[in-house]
Amino acid sequence: MLFLIFLAAVLLILINSVFVATEFALVASRTSRLEELAEEGSRAAKYSIEARKDLRKQISGSQLGITLSSVLLGIIAEPSVGELVRTILDSLGVPISATETISWILAIAIAAVLQMMFGEIVPKNMAIADPERTLIWVMPIQRFFVQVMRPAIWLLDTIVIFAVRPLKHQIKVGSDEALGITELSAVVKVSKDEGLIETFEHELLTSALDLGRRPVSSIMINRSQMVTINRKMDLSAIEEVVLSSGHSRLPVVGNTEDDLLGFMHVKDFLRLPEQSQGEPVPLEMMRRMLIVPPDLLLDDLLLQMRRSRSHLAGVKNSEDVLLGLVALEDVIEELVGEIEDESEKF
Repeated sequence: MLFLIFLAAVLLILINSVFVATEFALVASRTSRLEELAEEGSRAAKYSIEARKDLRKQISGSQLGITLSSVLLGIIAEPSVGELVRTILDSLGVPISATETISWILAIAIAAVLQMMFGEIVPKNMAIADPERTLIWVMPIQRFFVQVMRPAIWLLDTIVIFAVRPLKHQIKVGSDEALGITELSAVVKVSKDEGLIETFEHELLTSALDLGRRPVSSIMINRSQMVTINRKMDLSAIEEVVLSSGHSRLPVVGNTEDDLLGFMHVKDFLRLPEQSQGEPVPLEMMRRMLIVPPDLLLDDLLLQMRRSRSHLAGVKNSEDVLLGLVALEDVIEELVGEIEDESEKF
């Protein structure tokens, strides 16, 4: 009889460990990794993906399983372990008056230690070490238990929802794996520290993430440093500006410095006949320039430049005052470092 009780206790500890591992693995596992395993033919991985879409129900099921197995373990283990301890104490000649108290304390301590070690610590560490594999191992049991105990789990869910409502907390149904810039930066740093990515890759990823935090004003060329050409300048004067500045693209302004009309590329001048050298810039030669505010983030600037196919953008404030200029090359250099462009020097 004692042997059967011992087997039942071991079985309950194993069941408890399964539900503990399930709970941790559900939260720690990555859907992307589970999808890879599902593509390899794992049915348990497919069930796991579906389970993570309703974490509230799954965690309630795990908690119900943990509670039931723990209660049953207490009912079975304490009397049987206590009886075994009393037998040992009686054989040692311990007074009967002290045997009952000592056996009760030892029975609870032994059951608690076994439950904590094999029912809590071991499965938690397994789930943390390899959450996806662990979830696949335990998912068949979890899936069966959740289906059988569906009414009880629904009742638990309902109670939890009403319990947290006064605290004004909203319980999420599914998993949320979205990471912000700060979290992604931390992941990139850890990957670099553990040797998973090279130093250059770390710098590139970090710079890419920084684009979403830095405004245009942090890299723009200030108005006082801009090299511009006036709409009324003749082509020979413009040629001198191009040669002296070394730039292949030059902003074109109108009557005032704030009147930014567009920009011209040096190769456009090569298409003009020689007799046009004394004439002002033809309007049809000017290319459209993007106008952006100084607080626009660099990743948004890059997106706008790609959509408009513009290599230059003028920076103006809300009062339409020209503050500076930013080039596509400047944004790219924030990603990969300084680029020497021989085409801009003669």
